[in-house]
Amino acid sequence: MRKVALVAAALFFHSYCEKPSPERFFSEEEKKAPLVIKEVYRDSEKSSHIILMNGSEKPHFHDRHSFEVTLVKGQNRLTVAGQAVNLVPDHKVRVEKGTLHFAENTGPGYSILSVSFYPPFDGKDRRFSE
Repeated sequence: MRKVALVAAALFFHSYCEKPSPERFFSEEEKKAPLVIKEVYRDSEKSSHIILMNGSEKPHFHDRHSFEVTLVKGQNRLTVAGQAVNLVPDHKVRVEKGTLHFAENTGPGYSILSVSFYPPFDGKDRRFSE
């Protein structure tokens, strides 16, 4: 009986401590879209977003917002001021406001990114490159 209780406790602990899948934020339809952006957190200093990408962003600037981006799933390349960086899980890349940049999915299937904007993103500060 004690062995069963220990196994049950271990299974509970393992499932409780696992990170929830980032895919839960997206419907099956959204997983097929070129680009889906969802806000997941906001306070007075930053806003956090999760981004699903099947394609590529257009090169653009954020004139009033800096951000940090981290790869959560898949393969993605971030081009910042003409320099391409292959994103890797758990490694943050910071992009300062006013810097030309764009991200593109580079693997099979979609990629998922976590992005935090400083100050909180207003949804309007996006200027596309000509």
